Amino acid sequence: MPAKSEKQARLFRLVRGVQTGNIPLKKVSTKVRKMAKDIKPSDVKDFTKLKEILKNLKENEYSMSKMREVPNQSLKQVLSQNGGVPFDKKELLSFQNKQNGFGGMGKVNFVHKKSTNELSANVFNNGTSKTYVFKKLKNNENPGLYNYGCFVGIVGSDADDDKSVENVAYALSSIFDNKDEVKTKVLSDFIDRINAYGL
Repeated sequence: MPAKSEKQARLFRLVRGVQTGNIPLKKVSTKVRKMAKDIKPSDVKDFTKLKEILKNLKENEYSMSKMREVPNQSLKQVLSQNGGVPFDKKELLSFQNKQNGFGGMGKVNFVHKKSTNELSANVFNNGTSKTYVFKKLKNNENPGLYNYGCFVGIVGSDADDDKSVENVAYALSSIFDNKDEVKTKVLSDFIDRINAYGL
């Protein structure tokens, strides 16, 4: 049975992280430790998903079909081609509020790099390293409007020859203007959807 809310899914991602050994016990509450001990791993895994919620989302904004792969380019190359504009304080606060449970882990740190107008987080899981980079982008087709972009670099080893292989993908949020009440809602929802994709 999938989770009924993003908050519930995050809780169960923490429990799953403890059960798989990816999150140390000292980084979670006693409630999470007890749940990890008492609930079967297969049941926990079901609750980390948001199928019912994702099914109800607008196809044009947040479906996995909108996650685009970028062949034959590194994350660094893709980021250099997509210059961002600065985030304001409310946007930075939105990222701070989403650090717990991001990427199915305990707490991740979003690092703000002012020189390139981006926020990034690294998640390590089962021999795979994922770098999430968020940018605020001017919408080229609609002057005065913006999109948030999430660029993901996934590095894992190729089992055949033990070389590291990097895959790059990205997604864009819906278009918004720069009014505070609109952009913070769009950003908060966009971060949750990226997190729910479970890349």
